[in-house]
Amino acid sequence: MSNSIPEDRIPVIVGVGEIVDRPKDIAAGLEPLTLLEEALKRAETDSGAKLLADVQSLDVVNFLSWRYRDPEKQLAARLGIAPAHLYYGPVGGESPIRYLHEAAQRIARGECSVAAVCGAEAQSTATKAQRAGVELPWTPFAHDVEEPKRGAAFQKPMAVTLGVFRPITVYPLYESATSAHWGQTPREALKESGELWSTYARVAADNPSSWLKKKFTGDEITTATPDNRMIAWPYTKLMVANPTVNMGGALILTSLAKARAAGVPEEKLIYPLGGASAEEPRDYLTRDQFVESHAQNAVLRAVMDLVGGDGKKFDAIELYSCFPCVPKMARRTLGLGATCSPR
Repeated sequence: MSNSIPEDRIPVIVGVGEIVDRPKDIAAGLEPLTLLEEALKRAETDSGAKLLADVQSLDVVNFLSWRYRDPEKQLAARLGIAPAHLYYGPVGGESPIRYLHEAAQRIARGECSVAAVCGAEAQSTATKAQRAGVELPWTPFAHDVEEPKRGAAFQKPMAVTLGVFRPITVYPLYESATSAHWGQTPREALKESGELWSTYARVAADNPSSWLKKKFTGDEITTATPDNRMIAWPYTKLMVANPTVNMGGALILTSLAKARAAGVPEEKLIYPLGGASAEEPRDYLTRDQFVESHAQNAVLRAVMDLVGGDGKKFDAIELYSCFPCVPKMARRTLGLGATCSPR
């Protein structure tokens, strides 16, 4: 790192925490707030230093499995902290990475010395309890809190009337447009999606914190069966994100100076070098086409500039989306072609 930057302005990731809850008894399932709390404590343990008490910036990713009044404040109270920056954001798939980037910026600006980002869902338990008529001993559901804005809230009335306003019904537009733009037949596009998702499945199968630890071939992922039903063409159940999980994750960041003072081993320090953020119009009908994402292109090109404009210089790349078309577009923007395996 440059000697011109004071160590108390250099952000580093020092701890990562994950939790997967698989209760044998439905009523014993952990609620989202508990998953968040446990993930943060595990992140602190991972860092090897006592840092949670000093958190001055706390970002909580929006969750949909339970509704709380001010969950970020409730979480801070559970932890016994009072961060100056306390935020529970809107629904958005990019938010975890954005919060990480913004937390690093706060440390770099000297606004805080310890920051945390966390997220959790407990939809598996919530769904099972509802179906079984079991009342969960969780923080009471906040019925008087407005439901988070999602698809229909941002779309034109006609799109809602026609039922084309949820991600599962909108992203097929991109699947069709991109395959035509790239000169693929529908079968070829589906094959590429299956092979890509099969790569992800292989990684997940070996991850102790993953929800579904099973390797699938591309054909198994893309072929509709009673256990892998068609959700919306061309997506089978295994081709889209699984919301029915009980999982939590957290990151702790601090300044290089505080990390060293706290005794965090040098080999555990991860230096965020840069980031970028951009947004597409929420109303998909105002977008100019469906063969690429201008926002994603802008972000990826900004990140590529950090390595001289060549996406092949990255040692490892992780591309994620709820739908295959997005990482397929991303690896083409990165100049990696249609056959690379994001890691």
